[in-house]
Amino acid sequence: MSLTFIALCILFLGFYAILANFKKQKKSFNFRVLSALVAGLLFGGAIQLVLGFGNEATTGFAEFISIFGKGYIKLLQMIVIPLVFVAMISSIMNVDGSGALSKIAPKIIGILIFTVAISAAVGIASIYIFNIDANALVSTIGTNSAIEARGDRLIATQDAMASSGLSGLVLSIIPANIFDMLTGSQRTSTLSTVLFGMFLGYSILQVKKRKPEKVQSFVDFINAAKEVVLSMVREILKLTPYGVFALMTTFMMTNDLFALAEMGRFLVASYVAIAVMFVIHFMMVSMFGLSPAKFAKKSWPVLVFGFGSRSSMAAIPLNVETQTQRLGVDEETANMSATFGTSIGQNGCAGIYPAMLAIMAAQVMGLPVDLSFILQLIAVIAIASFGIAGVGGGATFAAVAVLTIMGLDITVVAILVSIEALIDMARTALNISGSMLSGVVTAKKNGTLDLEQYNAEGATAPTKESEAVI
Repeated sequence: MSLTFIALCILFLGFYAILANFKKQKKSFNFRVLSALVAGLLFGGAIQLVLGFGNEATTGFAEFISIFGKGYIKLLQMIVIPLVFVAMISSIMNVDGSGALSKIAPKIIGILIFTVAISAAVGIASIYIFNIDANALVSTIGTNSAIEARGDRLIATQDAMASSGLSGLVLSIIPANIFDMLTGSQRTSTLSTVLFGMFLGYSILQVKKRKPEKVQSFVDFINAAKEVVLSMVREILKLTPYGVFALMTTFMMTNDLFALAEMGRFLVASYVAIAVMFVIHFMMVSMFGLSPAKFAKKSWPVLVFGFGSRSSMAAIPLNVETQTQRLGVDEETANMSATFGTSIGQNGCAGIYPAMLAIMAAQVMGLPVDLSFILQLIAVIAIASFGIAGVGGGATFAAVAVLTIMGLDITVVAILVSIEALIDMARTALNISGSMLSGVVTAKKNGTLDLEQYNAEGATAPTKESEAVI
């Protein structure tokens, strides 16, 4: 064990001690997450600049801190299916009548699909505005063993998708075995869970109409299960600053900074496209007679959490709380929009990113990109956005799905995976903003939005549960 490795471990654990001290000083949750994010980027970058890329000591150190970073991600993945399952059942079964349900769900899904189509168009435009040439990128970066390995894995995924076809993709959403679905083993497990949860919640509603006393104990059980699962989520969220610091340190250490610089134009184009979509969200809020400034200010804490954690699913509790306590959205609409937004119509992961990569793949293959191609691409993106999991890496699956349906090469996806984590932070924040937008707009159209609460300068006092998190 080298002295360099020991020194790096001491510095790493020392910052963990600083984060723990921030908690004791009652620094806000957002402050701790942002501090961890910036410190991780700086710490990892400094390690690579001082010790070099691929140094033996840094390799061992990266393996050590992967326990903290990947461990945090696995905890999020562990809780995703239970959280989505109980949240979906609860949101449907607690709706006041099936008529109200039919007014909520279609509008939320419609808004999500509409905005993901717009985000795809914005992503396409950004490629041309920044004059990104995929052929130049491929020739500059070249290929290496890591890119080839990623390419092999993605080709296997693409082959599996191509063999099933579009009908297979749609049918895969319907779970043949609910127990297999609950393991989260399939790409569409999340959307399958949402579908089964909706069906179960709707069935509970029907029994409540006929024999409410027969189903009350089951309703109480689901509500209790939701509280228990949310408690588990809150405990995991407390680890967010520590997980983010480890993930960002690992990212900056294990990726060649000089190679990343070659991808800088794509990185800037992605962030500009994401920023444009945020502006479009604010414009849509304004179109419905609501203050975009209020929407931005009150949704900001949830977006910061999503930026650091790269998981819109983990943000469901904060998303729902912000919609109900700050933005004046009714609980049923908030629950549905937050849950649907994790697996349907993600503006960043399922919209902007696949659109940009599809255009670049067409460039590499020498295919003409005309209006017909663009319209077909937007339609495919809207369809393929169903079932993209709201956790880190979901955008890669979305891109592979879109490129497979369009018959495009996936070489660009394999190359850009190296900077995907850096873009994914902003994409996740955009995904969350889209889900919150769908909740606010739906509540406004249904007349259930509390305008006084939405326009209030402050928010209602935080609950004890949220204080435990932040």
